[in-house]
Amino acid sequence: MKKKTLLLMYMLVSVVWIYAQTKTVTGKVQDESGVPLANVSVQVKGTRLGAVSAADGTFSLSVPSTAKTLIFSLLNYRTAEQSITTSPLTVKMVAVTDNLSDVVVVAYGTTKKPEITGAMGIVKSKDLENKPFTSVDRALQGAVAGLQSVASSGTPGASQQIRIRGIGSINASSEPLWILDGIPVNIGDASRLTTTANLLSTLNPNDIESITVLKDAASSSVYGSRAANGVILVTTKKGKSGKTKFRFDTEVGYSDIAYFNDQYRPLKANEFFELAREGMVNAGLAPATITANLADWGFGNNVDFNWLDAVTKKGTQRQYNMSASGGNDRTTYNLSGGYFRQEGITLQSDFERWNGNISLVSKATDRLTISTTLNAGFVQQNAPLSGGSFGNPILSSYFLLPSRAARKADGSLNITAPDFGPGSLHNTIATAEMDKRFLKQLSARGGLTLEYKILDNLKFTSRYGIDYNVLEEEQYNNPFHGDGQSVGGRAFVFYTRLFNYTWSNILDYRTSFGKTKAFTASAQVGYEAQDSRTLTSNVAVTGFPATTQLTFPVVAATPTQATATGSDYSFLSAFSSASVNYKNKYVITGSFRRDGSSRFGLNNRYGNFWSIGGTWNIDQEAFMANMKLISQLKLRASYGANGNAGIGNYDWQPTYSYGSNYNQQPGSAPNNIGNIFLTWEINKPFNVGLDLSLMNNRITFTADYYIRKTSSLLLDAPLSRTSGFSTIRDNIGSMQNKGFEFVLNAIPVSTKNFQWSVNINYANNKNKILSLVNNQDIIAGIFIRRVGADYQSFYAPRWAGVNPANGDPLWYKDAEGKETTNSFNDAVRVMLGSASPTYFGSVTNTFKYKGFAVDAQFYYSGGNLVQDAWAGFYMGSGNGSAFNKIFRQYNERWKAPGDNAKLPRYVHGGNRLAQNPSSLYLNKGDYIRLRDITVSYQLPASVASKLKLSSAVFYVRGTNLFTVVRDKQLPWDPEQGVSSQTNLNVFIPKTITAGLNIGF
Repeated sequence: MKKKTLLLMYMLVSVVWIYAQTKTVTGKVQDESGVPLANVSVQVKGTRLGAVSAADGTFSLSVPSTAKTLIFSLLNYRTAEQSITTSPLTVKMVAVTDNLSDVVVVAYGTTKKPEITGAMGIVKSKDLENKPFTSVDRALQGAVAGLQSVASSGTPGASQQIRIRGIGSINASSEPLWILDGIPVNIGDASRLTTTANLLSTLNPNDIESITVLKDAASSSVYGSRAANGVILVTTKKGKSGKTKFRFDTEVGYSDIAYFNDQYRPLKANEFFELAREGMVNAGLAPATITANLADWGFGNNVDFNWLDAVTKKGTQRQYNMSASGGNDRTTYNLSGGYFRQEGITLQSDFERWNGNISLVSKATDRLTISTTLNAGFVQQNAPLSGGSFGNPILSSYFLLPSRAARKADGSLNITAPDFGPGSLHNTIATAEMDKRFLKQLSARGGLTLEYKILDNLKFTSRYGIDYNVLEEEQYNNPFHGDGQSVGGRAFVFYTRLFNYTWSNILDYRTSFGKTKAFTASAQVGYEAQDSRTLTSNVAVTGFPATTQLTFPVVAATPTQATATGSDYSFLSAFSSASVNYKNKYVITGSFRRDGSSRFGLNNRYGNFWSIGGTWNIDQEAFMANMKLISQLKLRASYGANGNAGIGNYDWQPTYSYGSNYNQQPGSAPNNIGNIFLTWEINKPFNVGLDLSLMNNRITFTADYYIRKTSSLLLDAPLSRTSGFSTIRDNIGSMQNKGFEFVLNAIPVSTKNFQWSVNINYANNKNKILSLVNNQDIIAGIFIRRVGADYQSFYAPRWAGVNPANGDPLWYKDAEGKETTNSFNDAVRVMLGSASPTYFGSVTNTFKYKGFAVDAQFYYSGGNLVQDAWAGFYMGSGNGSAFNKIFRQYNERWKAPGDNAKLPRYVHGGNRLAQNPSSLYLNKGDYIRLRDITVSYQLPASVASKLKLSSAVFYVRGTNLFTVVRDKQLPWDPEQGVSSQTNLNVFIPKTITAGLNIGF
């Protein structure tokens, strides 16, 4: 009994002694920006004692009094060691990229970086969030090497034109295929009445987790007949297991014109009348006629009205976004909603969007996972007319006479002026206020996915997706002034419905084999069916009562149009892909797809598309083991074939049009001869690439060289006129794009409190036509399609200057530029350059100091020419004399013998066809633009936690703040769409916004 008592006393004393030899260490774990990190493993060095950080990054751990160091580890972060000094501790962990474990979204799934054999670009959510752009296509500019995203208008909501590695077709589509969460979606401008209806504008960029751009055969050919122009994979945000995290974003700001050349401002009244009088004198008009014309144009009425200032204004914008994300080990969710409003920089232009996004992933059983996504958006938009319509306020402001004011002395609209300008010109301010033109657009995109794990290495996935768009476009022209005056007012209502259904079924198999399981392999087989339909209806009426302001068609007296149409197309596909990986050193991939499409003739309805690719991860070789400087060294190569199905739904069929009247009887007429042998355009891209990372990914470099050859181009071959048609669409021509791309990321400076990182991407592309119908030139306006030349080659006489003796315009009479002529018809047309840039890219610098950050992106482009398509009217040396002109016409014209002027003598009615297209109206398109600069401050975690927040960021952002052009005579913004032709559209805006992001 005594021994037992002594033993018990000894054990108690030992426990007290042990307890006395421990201490409690507390602290918080954060990332480089001060954001708390959860689930970080905290371990006492040399022992098994440890803990895990909580959701707010805090931890508490009892350690022996002799413990000196704690080790902190978390996936995708560098392991950190911290000496135990004072408590609480604050530990910063640095994110690191593990080249072997990074997962990338690819076609029909994901893969790891070492297994990638193709060329692709990746855009993360941080590069898209809170951008002051109405749609995701605008946010892609400068984000991916080889992807050209350009605007032709600054109208709120307008769509971008996107080209990946050049233009690959003449008559078929050159737009890439867009896939949203595994579902093909409709893109582009669906407007039929209003100025623009960008189908992507209903998608909120804040809902996007990542974008993967597939550029070569190995990455995209599994999409077969629609992958010729590249593929853009958009993945929306998904929930993560853990406590619900809320995020709120708000942003407000204003916008203005981004680029304006003062040489191209409209003339003031005194300048216009001086020029007009001089032109009539030079034309030999009688003094009485000159006096009468000047009086008709408002000379002496003491009015000097600036129409451009009147139709432009400061724009405003604001957006609000809210999201909730969380879940448990069985179900995760992400819910979000947003509101965006942008008022444009021209009258009656605005864009308003409401959107919501839902993502649910539920592990129903250990083998069955059910997920669903739904993205819905509603857009309401007002937009003025664009292009050559006099309802376009920008165009009208350059043509309207400065001697006519928009309003009378009492402030009412001036709709009775005798002449605002020749022809159908009218008060564009009155039109903006009295007419209306708006769009309502509803989009719903979503899918249901069932994933069943048959075996641990075999799974079956079935996905059903929908893409549904409804558009309502309305236009009303009042009966008192403008386009509707002659018919007592008119109205149009256009309805469009777009349905797209996709069903995919896929089997995935993965295995490893070999003595040491050195080989890993994966295989995928699938089936996909897609059905798309378009339904339209139109109503037009005239004759509105003058006593009411109702604008609905039912109010009008006379129906003038009531039509409805429908069209559809379908795809049926079987596809497969496979890869073999040996020790992460050597990877071979391949894909095959057989596509069938209703868009092609019965004889060519099915096509085969394939790819093969290989990768050598040199850094995994034994001889690289001691080369610590190199984190990654990889060679890639790929080749394959994909197609272009971007043609009309019924181009292959002989079709008739109905609704014709003949002798008061209904009739029809043939409108397409059809071609049952019509087939796909075939694109065969070759790509070779290099991936290099140095100093634990502190420097990364990716380079790609490609040759993209397109054959079976759809061209119009001539037909005998006895057929009733002049041409037939056939697969005849071929084209090539060849280029080089690189991306460089570097962190030149990284200290405890300061970091500087740089991203540079560059792409160049050379386009060449290889064959045409009988290899004959195709001339389309100012463009020529010629074998051996660029697809978008300008073709016009070369300007030779002005004759100083008499002010006549001069052009070169020969291609060598040795002989000049003052007769435009005697001048020879030559190829002058291309509308396509030969190079483009971006440079981004990011500076971080403690909680402050500055992020600046410059976008550059060049090597192309830009045509001033309207110069013949406002700078045509007297052509259209009753229209207003621009200051350059006034300032640089020839006046007297001996003048070395840049523009010819101004003559009423025109000077020897000087207004006709020539190199005078072409300018170099090279420019660099500060596309985005953001200055932000993140509250310290300690301050944010006191406010019950997990994070808080304040920022100020500017976009398109300044533009530097190579050609100082460049009249308009250098960003003028893919064709590089100005069209007096709404100016591209610059914006300044301020915002707040908070998490809790």
